[in-house]
Amino acid sequence: MKKIHITKFTLVNLLFSAFLLGTFFSPLFYSGIKKHIILKSLQTDANPIPESEQISAIEIQKTFMNVYKKAQHSVVYIKTNILVRPHAWFDYYQRVEGAGSGVIIDKEGYIVTNSHVVKGASTIEVFFSDNTRALAKLIGRDDNSDIALIKVPSSDKLQPALLGDSDKVETGQIVFALGSPYGLSSTFTFGIVSAVTRYIDNTKYSRIQTDASINPGNSGGPLLNIYGEVIGINQSIISPDGRGGSVGIGFAIPINEIKETIRILKEQKRIIGKAALGVSVSESNQELKEYLGVPKEIKGVIVRFVVPNSSAEKAGIQENDFIYQLNNQKIETPEDLVKAVQKEGVGAEVEVYIYRRGKQLKLKAIIGEDFSQ
Repeated sequence: MKKIHITKFTLVNLLFSAFLLGTFFSPLFYSGIKKHIILKSLQTDANPIPESEQISAIEIQKTFMNVYKKAQHSVVYIKTNILVRPHAWFDYYQRVEGAGSGVIIDKEGYIVTNSHVVKGASTIEVFFSDNTRALAKLIGRDDNSDIALIKVPSSDKLQPALLGDSDKVETGQIVFALGSPYGLSSTFTFGIVSAVTRYIDNTKYSRIQTDASINPGNSGGPLLNIYGEVIGINQSIISPDGRGGSVGIGFAIPINEIKETIRILKEQKRIIGKAALGVSVSESNQELKEYLGVPKEIKGVIVRFVVPNSSAEKAGIQENDFIYQLNNQKIETPEDLVKAVQKEGVGAEVEVYIYRRGKQLKLKAIIGEDFSQ
């Protein structure tokens, strides 16, 4: 038998190579064994709950998923650029980015969103659920309802949402919010209707209150029922900490209350201003009331200025008239008059009750628009 002679140099090289290989592979080998031991230790003989015992839960889960699938492609993410004017002559114009959501309502490319989402925007960019995008143009806004209509190029690929009947909404119903909070597109949350016909501002429009999670970026997106129908447009939240985060109190504009606004914006293609009578008023005191011949027990406001060519001027309202009622609403402060006018809305015919030089008069006026706000 032939003997193999190994030199000391070769032996040293073999030992060094073995050391290197051991150093490299031992952590991998050890981690693999450790992982196997850990996984094995976590395994139990228990089995998950069988589907036969979770039929109701599975059906509820399918319902949620079906609503999402139904509405997902009808909701868009809206990104805006707003040019902010400088506050001083030596400042520069600034571009501020805004964001919100919107609802496709037809294949012509019309999209409903909130007025405050696109107000003042120099550019409006729309992102669809398939990650495509398009520039949109503003068709019209209505600050009274906080509804706006924008438009992208028409396409057969657009999937319009189904508009439901918000008059049938009841407290306790399951609802879903779909939108892009903080830019996270196609975010889907659920909750219940916490209250209906909630009035939270001076306008005539009510709100559906919900605890479905709504955050900045959800504005303009849909509130959906279990059938995937749009029953409201998400508009605002109450955030006590002032940071805009959801605390479970959100509001949506009922879809039935804005269908007419959408039609008007689509036809007239304009900005609808705030409802206004066209007068500047102040509170009264006893001396002024005596001078104007107003009984002591009557409360109201004094007209200080009538805007030329306004609704008030056309109705015959004059300076120093004493307004104490609008339709059935008693007017005791300037704020009362603003609220009453906003509640009636643009185009509403109202009866204004006044005292003029000791005589009671009833004048008819049609609420106009103020574009300065």
